[in-house]
Amino acid sequence: MAVTSPYVIITTMKRLDRYLVREMVVPFLIGQAAVVLMLTGTVLYNNADTFLNSNVPAAGVVKIAFYFAPYLVNLTMPVAMALAASLMVSRLTRDTEITAMRAAGISLKRIFFPVFIVGIAVSLGDIYFGEKVVPWATQRFEQTLNDLSRSVRFLVPQERQVVQSPDKKLSAYVGRIEYTGSGNRARLHDILIVASTNIGPYRGGSEESPTIVNAPLADYNDGIWYLHDPIVHIYGKHGLDETHLRPGWMQVNFRLAERTFNALYLQMPLYSNTSSSSAQELYTRIVQQRKSGSVNKRDLLDFHFKLSVPFSCAVFALACPPLSLRFARAGNFMGVLLSIILVFVYWNALLAAKILGTKYADVVPPVAAAWGQNLVFASLGAYYLWRQE
Repeated sequence: MAVTSPYVIITTMKRLDRYLVREMVVPFLIGQAAVVLMLTGTVLYNNADTFLNSNVPAAGVVKIAFYFAPYLVNLTMPVAMALAASLMVSRLTRDTEITAMRAAGISLKRIFFPVFIVGIAVSLGDIYFGEKVVPWATQRFEQTLNDLSRSVRFLVPQERQVVQSPDKKLSAYVGRIEYTGSGNRARLHDILIVASTNIGPYRGGSEESPTIVNAPLADYNDGIWYLHDPIVHIYGKHGLDETHLRPGWMQVNFRLAERTFNALYLQMPLYSNTSSSSAQELYTRIVQQRKSGSVNKRDLLDFHFKLSVPFSCAVFALACPPLSLRFARAGNFMGVLLSIILVFVYWNALLAAKILGTKYADVVPPVAAAWGQNLVFASLGAYYLWRQE
């Protein structure tokens, strides 16, 4: 009786792994491109009235779509992974290749092992892409909106805006904004600043004394506010003491986000205030907040979602193959249809978890909101793989 050498078995398995990975490449690229193009078209369609009514030039629309595309790629890479794994399994099942592999003594876990490895690799690549490319592109996207807002003459910045500093210590009401030059330079009208600490070097309060500043006019230059004729109220002893000052002018270091200067507001899917920040930047911010004794749970939630969404690539690589194999015999594309439904359910669960985590932060922990659906879908895939094995 002939005995197959271990070297032949290992070589055959490596060849099989490469074969399965090659089967996923084209569906992955096509699925990624199709989903990104579809969402880009949806974004342009939803904002067509804004572009037309504001006379935004075609070059500006192209720049908006170009700089927003990396954000969509980062967001939809798990969908491409799900489609690639499902199409690969459906094709192999339709041609009875998986049956032949199992007849040769190869287990389903070993057959799907390279798919899971690819899912982990894609997850890591998506995290790297989200850390290095997406923040840069999103900042250029917001800068493009900023430039277009200033170039379209009849656009008037929204009045009565309320903005807040990243550390949540400063809040400001701005009645009106006039652009005075390139970059972040503006003339601000009717300013009211509320600070949890003393923001001016004046007598009458300690460093931790809350301060309210009202000024009719201010010049803003890339984070520095030069307040003209401000009225300063400094409160000490928990509000029992009040010091009233009129220093003539006052300087406050409070950088506004680039989007504050945008008069061109667009409808963007799943776009949040932290889209232009990397997970590393959010983590650094959270560490600083912990040192101060108060952590913003919204920042913590966004940090976990920046990791959990890319890792869903590995989740789909685990869940889609056994589910596609189970239903592929019912039709050529039943496995793919099931994966599409799985992605649909996953993303709706993701949105629901984000809403619950944002609205009920004290009840739903950020970790549970961000990673709960990953755990559920990974368990579902592992269960069906065990059943079919």
